Amino acid sequence: MKFSTMKFVFLTLTLVLFLVVSACCQQRKEGVLYLKGGSAIVGRIMQGSDTVKIQTYDSSIWAFPKSEIDSVVFQKATDPNVRYRKRGFVHYTELGPLAMSNRASNGVTTSAFSFQITNGYKFNQWIYTGLGVGADLYAVQTFVPLVVSLRGDFVQKGTKIPFYFAEAGYGFNATSNDLDDVRFGGGATGAAGLGLKILFNGNTGFTIAMGYRYQRSSVTESGVGITENFNRLTLRAGFSF
Repeated sequence: MKFSTMKFVFLTLTLVLFLVVSACCQQRKEGVLYLKGGSAIVGRIMQGSDTVKIQTYDSSIWAFPKSEIDSVVFQKATDPNVRYRKRGFVHYTELGPLAMSNRASNGVTTSAFSFQITNGYKFNQWIYTGLGVGADLYAVQTFVPLVVSLRGDFVQKGTKIPFYFAEAGYGFNATSNDLDDVRFGGGATGAAGLGLKILFNGNTGFTIAMGYRYQRSSVTESGVGITENFNRLTLRAGFSF
C-alpha cells in the first residue's frame, strides 16, 4: 500500500503526539505529607482507613497514624534527582529502523537501519543546535549523513520531556562498488519529527522519537545516471546527556 510523503508525515506526527500525550498524562500522584510535629515529607501518598503511607524517592515507605498528620497536599511529581538543563552542551546517541517499502532501480526492497551521534549546544528550552554524523544502512546502499540538527523541548518540568527535531545536511554514499561501470553518489538528506525524553538522573535520559527521513542518491551505470529518493518513517531510541 502506497502513501504520499505528506500523508506519511501527518501519520507520523499524529502517532508520536498521541504517545507523548499519553506518557505525559501518566504522572504519579505525588504530594506533601505535613505532620503535626512540623515535618514535611514528599513522595507518593497512599491513604488507608487508619493510616497514611508515603513512598519517598529512595523507595522507602513510611506509615503514620492519621492522628499525627496535620494535612496532605497533592502536587505534581518533582524528582529531586532530575535537573533540567536550560543551556549548555548536550549529546545524543540514537539508533533504529528506517521503515517503509521503497524499491531501488534493480527492484530490491530497501529496508534500512540508522545510527547517529549528535553533539551541540542548548541555548534555551526551545533551541538546541548541533552537528550529527552517523550511518544509514539500506539493503543496496550505505550512506554516511552529516547533518545540522535543531531541537527544542515543549516543557521543562517533570521527568518526561516531549521534544521536536529537524535535521538537514548531506549523505555521503559509502556503498562498496564491485563493478567498474557502476558509480554511486550521495545527496541531500533531512529529517523531522517528535520525541520523548525520559530523565532518570540529572539531565541524563532515554529518548524515543518518530518522524520522517529523506535521502537523495544517484547511480551511474555505463554512463547513464539515475536519481533515487529514499523516503522513510524513522524510529529512534537512544540516550542523551
